[in-house]
Amino acid sequence: MSHLHEPDAHYSARRAWRRREARRRRYARRRALALLTLIGVLVGLGFGVRWAVMRIRHALAPPSSPDVTEPVEQAPAALPFAPERILEAPDLTGDGEPERVAVSAADDGRLQVALVDGWGPDAALLGQPISMPEGPVEIMDLPRAQGLLVWRGALPRLGEPVEVSVGGEPALEARGGEPFFRAWALDAEHGLVPADYYAALAPVAPPEPTVIVVDKGLNVLWYYEDGELVQTARVSTGRHVAGPAPSPDNWTENLLTPTGRFTVTLMVPGMPYYKEGIDALDPANPLGTRWIGFTVFEGDGGSLWAIHGTNAPEALGRWNSEGSIVMSNGEVEQLYERVELGTPVIITNSLEGP
Repeated sequence: MSHLHEPDAHYSARRAWRRREARRRRYARRRALALLTLIGVLVGLGFGVRWAVMRIRHALAPPSSPDVTEPVEQAPAALPFAPERILEAPDLTGDGEPERVAVSAADDGRLQVALVDGWGPDAALLGQPISMPEGPVEIMDLPRAQGLLVWRGALPRLGEPVEVSVGGEPALEARGGEPFFRAWALDAEHGLVPADYYAALAPVAPPEPTVIVVDKGLNVLWYYEDGELVQTARVSTGRHVAGPAPSPDNWTENLLTPTGRFTVTLMVPGMPYYKEGIDALDPANPLGTRWIGFTVFEGDGGSLWAIHGTNAPEALGRWNSEGSIVMSNGEVEQLYERVELGTPVIITNSLEGP
């Protein structure tokens, strides 16, 4: 987690000043002892006692405090609202520490929520605030879903509309009993960081214990391992239009992402982009840093369709690939380390209906 200010700077300066003062006092005591010995010798030689006492007092007088300029503590970025409560949330930034969420009621009755660093008046703003309908809030951790959901009151009844908005636009929207889905297009407009402070998705039930599931209607990927959701990622897929399924006869022109159950058959830590002669792992390579190929039809060997990275992560969440499933390089590298040859890949399209 980035820190917007250094809270210990003020105290570090005071500790340094105290150490300097301790050294001065030790030197003064040694000097006084030497002077006392000298004065004893002088008194023995006939010098006045009053003169000797004055010398002792002068030697033992505490040194004057130096002019120390206290460092001015840098003020953290102020919250745009006064937090009424700061609640502990899951570790969303991967630094091993739980995050904190500030909550306050807005003038229009909605709740304002923001990810912060710190507690109380020292809380520094880390994320764009969001607003939601008024009412008591609960912080719900969606396990391993890279998300945080701020819920109003009790869990909604089945069919009850629930909505969270960002900048006046719906960001999370669903009805009770359904998953929450995120409006990814708001990220660029409002400077949001995916999964920083509200839920991208609610987990879905895995069709198999260990499986990669992709919903190309929502452009979301889930990876389950032994029945546990361990990764959720925003992806891009191919054209979202009706058309023939990919086949050996049309794959060069067909930009659809196929649906069905497939198997990982090729894993390459960097695939060259032969179409434009770009080497593997070249920063300009649109295939990114990892290639997890899956077989769509017999004989393709996982070399035509894949889950791979990208050199344009800002374009994720759209239907703009050439048929493959595109992830950010960081997320595809995580997935690459987790999966193995033979892992099933199930691609669905929730927008087509049952």
